[in-house]
Amino acid sequence: MHSRTNTPFISRCFLVAFLAMLLLCAGEARAHYPWVEMADSAPGAKNAPRIRFGWGHTFPSENFLGGDDLEESFLLSATGAKIALQPSTATEFVAPGGLAGGTYLVAAQRKASFYTKTVDGGKRQCKNGLDNVVKCSWSTMSMKGVVSLGAGKGAVDQAVGHPLEIIPLANPARLKVGDMLPVRVLFRGKPYSGEIAALYHTLAEKKETPADPFTTDANGWGSLRIASPGVWLLKAQHALPFVRPEECDVESYVATLSFTIR
Repeated sequence: MHSRTNTPFISRCFLVAFLAMLLLCAGEARAHYPWVEMADSAPGAKNAPRIRFGWGHTFPSENFLGGDDLEESFLLSATGAKIALQPSTATEFVAPGGLAGGTYLVAAQRKASFYTKTVDGGKRQCKNGLDNVVKCSWSTMSMKGVVSLGAGKGAVDQAVGHPLEIIPLANPARLKVGDMLPVRVLFRGKPYSGEIAALYHTLAEKKETPADPFTTDANGWGSLRIASPGVWLLKAQHALPFVRPEECDVESYVATLSFTIR
């Protein structure tokens, strides 16, 4: 007796698996991430710089996060004073009363959320009740930026407590092309060892340009060589298995740090 293969069934299974693989690869290559950017090209001292939180899969983009998309957002002065940001428009934020000259850290987190990819498209929910699931992520995304006013003096090497965090150990306002920017990366307060992506765009031409990535060591230390003037972005990513695999697959963490080199 010869066995018979259910060819149409196998073909359908293969097609679903193939489409799932394509969606997974494409999604990972073009995943969205947030960053801090200045709406003002060159803000002066003692003003109220307009801050935006970019959102996209290329840097920069025309998409921005609004207040409803964010957890707490604030400025941190060189002395450690915390200044809450207030919305001035749907997608711009300011420090009430303006700022004195110096260097500040901007810190914010996008609200954590589920996102499940399926063969039929993406859903902003866990994978319970969904068919043909490719991958489910619980995403926590943090962003920091360095804002320099006037001469831009002051330290920026403060941790703000984000789950995944890139800490600049030198003030970018004091650096020039060819210099090294040392950083330390922490995950849940402990050293993070991994690759850090680097991107930049010039002030004249806002076109994403990849730079050489670097890797942090066992103590979380690493350094970036400044290859060009412009607006820079560093990005770290980390993933862990989700605590309830029947609900979701991974906990995904992203952290970015943006700054300007004149």
